[in-house]
Amino acid sequence: MRGKRFFAKHKPESLLFGYILFCLLALGFSTKNLILKPKELGLSVFALFQRGSSAVTSFFVETAGSIRVLGRLKQDYAAALERLEHYERIEKDLQHLEEENRSLKEVLAFSRGLEYRNIPARVIGKDPQNYHSTITVNKGSAAGIRKNMPVVAIQEGRQGLVGKVADVGLTASTIRPLQDPGSFVAARLLQSRYEGLVNGVGDDTILMRYVRRYVRANIRYGDLVVTSGMNSLFPPGIYIGSVKTIHARDYDTSLELEIEPIIDFARLEYVYILWSEEK
Repeated sequence: MRGKRFFAKHKPESLLFGYILFCLLALGFSTKNLILKPKELGLSVFALFQRGSSAVTSFFVETAGSIRVLGRLKQDYAAALERLEHYERIEKDLQHLEEENRSLKEVLAFSRGLEYRNIPARVIGKDPQNYHSTITVNKGSAAGIRKNMPVVAIQEGRQGLVGKVADVGLTASTIRPLQDPGSFVAARLLQSRYEGLVNGVGDDTILMRYVRRYVRANIRYGDLVVTSGMNSLFPPGIYIGSVKTIHARDYDTSLELEIEPIIDFARLEYVYILWSEEK
């Protein structure tokens, strides 16, 4: 009775022990004559533990090897990403150089095509909050630039007036643009040929003043305005802009025209400083 109670209480452990004992005994029997051989039984038990130990050892060795391989793969991946970023930077630099080369070729072509001798210059300084303030270029007296030389630019295939040279250094100069209140240009309406005086008022606005009042009927919105060359620093025929608004006050004897500049000063990159004499 006591044995039965012990077996019932430890039934799982007893079954496990019996199963292991059975396996060990089975390993000791010969498949031919079913004779138990203790020596072979011991070897079988030892081989069983050896195989288990070998399997565990192999598992840890393979795991460690996999971890090392994973580490090398991560390093190779990081190196590949770094090389890719390097090549992308090189590609961007090449694109920038190609664009710069194209721009310089255009500058050279426009320079050769201008009617007057000129000195191409690159804009190197301007106020990003005020595109109509003084502009700085990378050419000065060493390149032959003098004060009050007229300055033009070319956009959308059209030549337009930018202003004039205000100050000159050895390797750089400043330009006073059309919008500056101190800038005055003798101008003419291209279609009707009526004359006036163009100057800036300190912001985006350029005005053409002193146009005869009686010619109002001959002026249209969009009419082009060019330099007249009359008693002026600026040679004749350079585009200034187009008529945007016409002011005709009852008490004035002349018209006041608001002019939309030909040149977009926000996109100004290169200018051409003109000599007074023609080619």
